[in-house]
Amino acid sequence: MKFRVVMKTKTRKGHDLVLKLKVPPSKHQGLVNFLNAALDSDNDVTFTIEKISSVQEHSESSIFGKFKFKKKSTKKEKSSNPSLSTTKK
Repeated sequence: MKFRVVMKTKTRKGHDLVLKLKVPPSKHQGLVNFLNAALDSDNDVTFTIEKISSVQEHSESSIFGKFKFKKKSTKKEKSSNPSLSTTKK
């Protein structure tokens, strides 16, 4: 199994931008644990960029964001309109 973190946005002109970051197998369990903790706690997730210089000095970029994870609905929703139903009577 492979994991990728996929980030999507749009440019000012409406063009799609996609960034896909591979998650190495040694980090899969950590990613799964993080995602589950973020979903279960319903707390904000903070996004920042950390810069690491050639002499291993760490500094945080001025880019910052907060968001919440949401689960996608995996069940097909039933139609409330019986005329659209595909089941036979």
